[in-house]
Amino acid sequence: MKSTKKNQLGITQFVGRGIAALVAGGVFAAMPLSAAAQDFPSKPLRIVVGFPPGGGSDLMARSVGERLATALKQPVIIENKPGAGSSIAASYVAQSKPDGYTILFAQAANMGVAPALRPKLNYDPLKSFAPITRLVSAPLVIVGPATLQAKTLKEVIAMAKAKPGALSYGSPGAGTAGHLAGEMFGSEAKVKIVHVPYKGQAAAITDMIGGRIELYFSTLAVVKPHVESGKIRAFGVTSSDRSPAFPNVPTVAEAGVKGFEIENWYGLAAPAGTPPAIINLLNKEVIKILKDPKLVGDLSKEGGSIRADTPEQFAKFLAVDVPRWKKIVTEAKLETN
Repeated sequence: MKSTKKNQLGITQFVGRGIAALVAGGVFAAMPLSAAAQDFPSKPLRIVVGFPPGGGSDLMARSVGERLATALKQPVIIENKPGAGSSIAASYVAQSKPDGYTILFAQAANMGVAPALRPKLNYDPLKSFAPITRLVSAPLVIVGPATLQAKTLKEVIAMAKAKPGALSYGSPGAGTAGHLAGEMFGSEAKVKIVHVPYKGQAAAITDMIGGRIELYFSTLAVVKPHVESGKIRAFGVTSSDRSPAFPNVPTVAEAGVKGFEIENWYGLAAPAGTPPAIINLLNKEVIKILKDPKLVGDLSKEGGSIRADTPEQFAKFLAVDVPRWKKIVTEAKLETN
């Protein structure tokens, strides 16, 4: 994000309020170990995913859930509750019994993007959950067709400034991380580019390769084969550091938009009020899982970086990340409901 004194002050205030809310939610509070916590787990657990079976979120949740079941010696059921940018799943978990048996597959979509665009949601990402751990984070990559005249991101920005509104960028749909990343890019780079929403990534990538849109803010794994084949050119990754999946592609900040950083991330969270002993047990077991070489290798191929946060680290991250998405929506003057 752009580093200004005003922004730093705003984020600092949000961090203070956010961490206080998470403390109140029961993550760090000292309390006697209950009988329920001592016996945990004594029955199957559920990880609730906000997207349909077969997608990236679902597959990651199943991979973690399978290993967690082995560690806890209890079945871990993946329950898909898709819809409304995965906020239906988050709402369901927020209202579930805080006993550790119902866990949210938390991600930028339901903890950052959806609350920013839908302020009337019946859950608060900083108050309604007890963070367990952030599993992985993955940047987006700005790509364009190989036929585009611009060869670097600086040249893309120059083109956009020369003809405001002439360049367009696609996303998997309005309100997605790709959409908001594009809005943030336009704001930070001080250019006007037109958003073209699609119903999913496949159609958008097809149109981009065909030259019908000039830019696309994509997950790395989806476009990597096209970049390697030469059909698509990668201009920059949106993380603070270069991605192992694209080591020769600069970050957006390196390419000319200083301070630019936005990432997709995935984690686990329980309802607020879940006993800290249960949160810590789940955190301990999941962090062990995240050291599995096969899992690390699979996630690295997808462009992800293992995080394995403590509950405290995840709480601090959320206290910064949640207002970041809100800031993007506010500055872009996007319609909310």
